[in-house]
Amino acid sequence: VARRNGEMVNCAQPVTTVSAVIDLTTDKLAELIAQRHACLVQMHKLGMKQSELVRGGEIGALLRLLSVKNQLIVALQATEYQLTPFHDQDAERREWSSPAARERSSRQAAECQALLAEIMDMERDSEQKMTARRDLVAGQLQAAQSAGNARRAYQVHQRQSPRPPAFDADDTLASQLDLQSET
Repeated sequence: VARRNGEMVNCAQPVTTVSAVIDLTTDKLAELIAQRHACLVQMHKLGMKQSELVRGGEIGALLRLLSVKNQLIVALQATEYQLTPFHDQDAERREWSSPAARERSSRQAAECQALLAEIMDMERDSEQKMTARRDLVAGQLQAAQSAGNARRAYQVHQRQSPRPPAFDADDTLASQLDLQSET
């Protein structure tokens, strides 16, 4: 809260509001489609690298890649948000600077759909492989833990049990002699 001309003003709220001017030109649309396309191309490349890292079990490198990929997802979301007002427009009524510009944007938009489908397939595949790897490691850990538990139980049993008697070849109790001499 601050004072302006003797009045109390909340600094968190702007005193005047400026309405945002939204650029809905076909040039802006073409620019956003190109941004979306470039972002999806990069995500596709990272998705291919991600598949390699998952197959190789390179978790450290995979985590670094996912961090970069997350930044691309944020950029893609921002672009998608800017594209939202164009969804309400009639595509046939848009005025393009040239037929080539319209064709380029149309081709990129179609490629975006194909790239997105491939990226989603790669994500599902990577997820399945990581789940299988996780289950394999969990099984190995469970087996190791079971073996450790059995070993500890055997050791406890060995310490608590008296030494079993020794038998001869004819199943008769052999005499146990202490052959150590005291000197």
